[in-house]
Amino acid sequence: MQDLLAKFSSQLLTNPYPAYHVIRKLDPVHWSDSWQSWFVSRYEDVASLLKDNRLSVSQVGKFSHRLVGEGDEARQQLKKIEEWLASFLLFTDPPAHTRLRGLISKAFTPRSVELLAPVVQQRVDRLLEPLQTGQVVDLMETLCIPLPVMTIADFLGSRPQDYRELAGWSHDLASFLGNEYLSPEMVARSLASLEGMAGYFQGLMQERRRQPEEDLMSRLLQAQHEGSTLQESEILSMCILLFGAGHDTTTNLIANGLLALLQHPSEAAKLVRQPDMLEKVVEEVLRFDSPSLIAVRSVLQEVVVGGKTLLPGDSVNLCMGAANRDPAQFPEPDRFKIERQDGNHIPFGKGIHFCVGSFLARLEARTVFSTFLRRWPNSRLAAPAERIPTLAFRRLRHLKVELLA
Repeated sequence: MQDLLAKFSSQLLTNPYPAYHVIRKLDPVHWSDSWQSWFVSRYEDVASLLKDNRLSVSQVGKFSHRLVGEGDEARQQLKKIEEWLASFLLFTDPPAHTRLRGLISKAFTPRSVELLAPVVQQRVDRLLEPLQTGQVVDLMETLCIPLPVMTIADFLGSRPQDYRELAGWSHDLASFLGNEYLSPEMVARSLASLEGMAGYFQGLMQERRRQPEEDLMSRLLQAQHEGSTLQESEILSMCILLFGAGHDTTTNLIANGLLALLQHPSEAAKLVRQPDMLEKVVEEVLRFDSPSLIAVRSVLQEVVVGGKTLLPGDSVNLCMGAANRDPAQFPEPDRFKIERQDGNHIPFGKGIHFCVGSFLARLEARTVFSTFLRRWPNSRLAAPAERIPTLAFRRLRHLKVELLA
């Protein structure tokens, strides 16, 4: 079998969905020599393996094989990054994961997220207030990027004036995680950003120990689960992860959703006429253009899937983006259809690693879509949307729009 990931490498970076269909049809559980990994693209298989305890996340945070170029310093820096990542909930298996998840769940509840709804609405209104009808704006710069950064920063309890610095550090970390190849310069920058975020949140932790407030940092310090509490290093790792995941994924969700609505004006008009369809719109955006495309696992015990045998130590890429466009699960999968009945799509993973921040991401997306269309229901793209090439995420660099009421 030809290496399909190598064959479609350029398409997978910017417009992966046609390639997903071909790969799913030809070889839905595909071994790629170029990736040195399995690529799983069928909905049934992805959904099953995301919940399979024979697959692990603990070995996923190993990146030495991605390093290009020589240099002992870069390898030492990469080792320090991997030590940090090993403490992230994202790269932790049970029983450690069970304890950490129980503690974060106590502090990160749907109710605590819903209490942020008025704040999120005020923030959206404030970001849109300077914009004028007829104006051409880049919604990435004016809305999609700043809103999630400000929101997760508020939620964690950081200072408003620190948003920009935190976002820069977090962007470096997201680029590190999503890049297929790592230069020594990128490794050095990523380590500096990790250490910068750790130092920042350590200072915030000390402040909240002295004076607790109604924010996530205070709740993490107070959280208890079955007699256990979080250690200081675990709180730091949790804050770094939550900030990074909380703004980067949500930025992608909001931007992809606005783009889909602009490209499908008849669907946007339905939402304007029927505001009660807002939640369905968010779910269809999550299915149609998932903010995160791939969940990576490593095999602990032999698994047979799709007639293929996955052996211990094998790397597995579970392609949620391909699963969400599988015609066996979603009729007319390439059609953006807001009346679509729930097909149990996979935007935030499944099982024990289901994203704890999904409630907050959905809240922000609902607020943006409803507010934007209420103000400028006839807006249109002023230029083709520009993608950032990446295999693991669906990111936009620019979203230039003419605002029309």
